Amino acid sequence: MKGRVFAFLGAVCLLGCATNSPPVFTLDKAGRDYQFRAGEGDYRVAFNYTGKNWTHADVAAISIDIDKPIAILPQQYTQPGKMMPGAAVNGENIGKQWNRITQQELARRLTEKGFFVLTPSIQMYGEDLNGYQGFEHFIAGVHKGNAHVQTVLLTADAHIANQQNPLPGAQMLVTGTQPRNPDWEALMQAQIAPFYKSVGLGNRGARVRGGHSDVEGSSAAWHPLIERAAEYGNTVTIMEVGRAIDIVEQAGSIEAGRQWAAPLFDAVAAAMTLWACQKGYVLEDCQ
Repeated sequence: MKGRVFAFLGAVCLLGCATNSPPVFTLDKAGRDYQFRAGEGDYRVAFNYTGKNWTHADVAAISIDIDKPIAILPQQYTQPGKMMPGAAVNGENIGKQWNRITQQELARRLTEKGFFVLTPSIQMYGEDLNGYQGFEHFIAGVHKGNAHVQTVLLTADAHIANQQNPLPGAQMLVTGTQPRNPDWEALMQAQIAPFYKSVGLGNRGARVRGGHSDVEGSSAAWHPLIERAAEYGNTVTIMEVGRAIDIVEQAGSIEAGRQWAAPLFDAVAAAMTLWACQKGYVLEDCQ
């Protein structure tokens, strides 16, 4: 009798455990050798890099065996004093703090909606130029290995205008070296418009970032995170929620921006879900 009970429980586990098993990540090198490797576990990447043609990602495809839509929510900012600390308010860099807040809030919403969510951070790869190579090539590798991936990074803009950013504030930065995706851009803008109307902040909408310099890493150049991923899937954006000083003025603090921007997080998650529905994914919110 015990043997039958154990056999029955084993059969139940096979059915239930298989459903809940984590997806398998595969580095598809297609018979090629890659010079560089970075990251650990599910965030591993293999790529080549010479410094030439740097908007192109020579990367192994990272395929994920899952039937859910995939969202990548990167955290790109370093500690103060390192390579890219982000915008400053009252002399304090808030890039990492705000990016982490937006990453957490979007990840929770998208997971609840049925997405498989990846949350790579520069800290996983190192807060230096080599780290950014691994970080950005990982994102490109996931786009290369899977259809309909959406990469969205919500950040806060500096308030000082310059050649590459003459109107600091809310804007949706998109690819300038690959064909854009106007349908995705329009869907996102339609969903977030009510938030900007309600808080009284302007929103410049979708625009190309860069093209004023050929120097990799220059704020006037193409953004390598956007361009490397967009080669394999152009649903990738860095969205400036607003100027950092405006977020603090309206919310009271960067941390309080978590609640202040909640309707925006809802809107971005809704737009990403609608796009996934249009691509044939079956989610609870799909009509």
